[in-house]
Amino acid sequence: MLTAKRASQRMSTATTFDFSSAGNVDFSTKSLVVRARNEDDMEGVLSEEDIPSIHQLHLSMDNGGRVKRTIICNTMVAYEMQQQASRSDGRQVFQICARTVEGKAVFPLSEFTACVQIVATHMAQNVAVHGGDEEARFSRLGFWSPRIKLLYARALAAYTQACNREGADPSMMVDEVFVTAQVSVRPFSLSLSLCAYPFSSMGTCQVRVCKGTRPESFLHDFQLSKDPRGLTRLITPPIADVILVDPATKRLSEGLVSNFFATRFDGHRDSDRTKYTDYTLVCAPLETIHCGALAERVWAICQRDGIQVTFGGPSLSDAVAGRWSGAFIVNAAYHVLPIDTMHLTDRNSTAVEFGVCPLVAHLQEQLLLERHAPAPAFL
Repeated sequence: MLTAKRASQRMSTATTFDFSSAGNVDFSTKSLVVRARNEDDMEGVLSEEDIPSIHQLHLSMDNGGRVKRTIICNTMVAYEMQQQASRSDGRQVFQICARTVEGKAVFPLSEFTACVQIVATHMAQNVAVHGGDEEARFSRLGFWSPRIKLLYARALAAYTQACNREGADPSMMVDEVFVTAQVSVRPFSLSLSLCAYPFSSMGTCQVRVCKGTRPESFLHDFQLSKDPRGLTRLITPPIADVILVDPATKRLSEGLVSNFFATRFDGHRDSDRTKYTDYTLVCAPLETIHCGALAERVWAICQRDGIQVTFGGPSLSDAVAGRWSGAFIVNAAYHVLPIDTMHLTDRNSTAVEFGVCPLVAHLQEQLLLERHAPAPAFL
């Protein structure tokens, strides 16, 4: 019988962390918020607000709302946060979350904006059924793009200024920020909240494993009818993605919004486990992978650095038995995001935990370096 919690035995260094025991870490207690007062307000009103704890960083609502619906737009996820059943009065509120990388230098602004546009269109269509005319305005990317770009730039500048002033809140002075947008169409509301993203250099995530396959059109279609089993509803923080497993072979393939990879240590038991060349990258079968530029870069780095790659499909039983050294997901929003916990959908609620894997760390570092590589000079 499987235990309720089984950790990988391959690596002893854990990336999971207990918030209560991290006394030397300043968790974010302040957020910088910019709110648009109306549709014509392109600058917004700035305010500095308290946030209760890092546990409430995701999916916070003043009225204690809970997630009702999840909408996927490419690599972004939006959560409907309103409790009221009626949609005709526009009381729907969606929340979209993302984070900066590379010391606040990079933020997935285009994907973030597109997700706002999708959920705004969704809300406007619901209102239109009852005579609303908001769809013509809110379904245009040109409406949202300049507003979010200007609000984000102003909020980030104010956040940087707040960190540089004398007596600044130490919890705000970290490498990355977590950005949350809340949007509604009736009445119109748009706000961006920026707060510190702790552990930015070792950011990890959790995933859930479920039976199923990813439809070809799923990533580009936010209609929930395309997800009859409701798997998208499971992508609620801290769950970053749902990884699909073939019920016949018990091998994992893809995530709903990302490519999934596992790693395996193939060196001698007593050999140095810090050498990434002693590890193998385990991928889903090629015919089940929705290839993107980042996945191809991962394979190219492995080929260049002499890292073995296999496309047999990560075995779920190997993960439970502790034969994986690590796992990670790849998408445009996160690039390489290591997995610290993988939750299985079984009667024992098994959770498989992973530590730091040298191969995952190497791939993460190499993709980061490629972004900063100088352009080739042509003579």
